[in-house]
Amino acid sequence: MKKWLRYFEENRDRPRIALAKPVKPESHVRRALIHSLQRFQVGESGEGRHLRRHAALTGDADYAKCINLFIKEEQEHSRMQGEILMAMGAPLLQRHWSNSCFVFLRRLFGLEEELLILLVPEMIAQRFFRALRDCTREPSLRAVFGKIVSDEDAHVAFHVDFLRERFTKLPLARRILIRAGWRVVFRGACLVVMLDHRAALRASGISMAAFWWDCGLIFDEVAAALFRRAPTGALNLNFIPGK
Repeated sequence: MKKWLRYFEENRDRPRIALAKPVKPESHVRRALIHSLQRFQVGESGEGRHLRRHAALTGDADYAKCINLFIKEEQEHSRMQGEILMAMGAPLLQRHWSNSCFVFLRRLFGLEEELLILLVPEMIAQRFFRALRDCTREPSLRAVFGKIVSDEDAHVAFHVDFLRERFTKLPLARRILIRAGWRVVFRGACLVVMLDHRAALRASGISMAAFWWDCGLIFDEVAAALFRRAPTGALNLNFIPGK
């Protein structure tokens, strides 16, 4: 975990992105952007108290520190998105049903299950914010969305690095069952995002079929790294600390 702690500490100390004000995205993007950012901003604003408690119970002080810094990065994403919305004169949502559902599911189980549920929106965000970045030429928006994509790449690799060691100790049948159930949850979440954020995807020029396919590729890559019995060095994710 020390490599991840070093990464999170270095990422924390990097300068914040200066947002241009007012923010002026292209007219065909503005309304869809507001709709999507309002929902993602709520989802990344949580305090993560349940996850912090589970991390502390592992007895790994470095891991607990990593989780605290991970949560702060998610809150920073929320802050940046909130700043964008306010710069466009759009209100912030106090809650959204999709986020409430994810929070409810995460609190039902132990640490491993909570992290699996947490990985679902993280993986989808990898593709979705890439689409948002590519749909506008507004420099500060592209910088913010690019930063979120980079952070989400690291977050997914971080959680996989932790979970993989635990899951490889499980019997093959149980790993297959967990992977199958996780895929169902992931695909259900993909459908929700595709329906609720279809305007943003359309503005980005991403078809529903392409988004579905791309998210599936991300899931397959992450699931292979998570459940395959192979040395840690065989992880083939988009981000590995120290590289």
